[in-house]
Amino acid sequence: MKDKLKIKNDQGIEKEFDILYSFKSKNTGKDYVVYTDFTKENNIINCYASIYEDGKLLPVDTEEENKVIETMINTISATAKTKYQLHND
Repeated sequence: MKDKLKIKNDQGIEKEFDILYSFKSKNTGKDYVVYTDFTKENNIINCYASIYEDGKLLPVDTEEENKVIETMINTISATAKTKYQLHND
């Protein structure tokens, strides 16, 4: 996997996203990728997550998977804030 993703929407328009991180869940056995285009809503950067399987992005279907991804995002965010003393200004 590269540091960037190019994804086509339903109209065939391609958009580039930056990969924030990827990980394999011990709970589900699946690979996930978290990515962003750095657009903001209410001063919060939009992030997206998908299952990464055989070089393809698949939708996250279950509440269990959503919780796995949310836990990973929160863990990485907390670690980064502590390590780099980041503040939400």
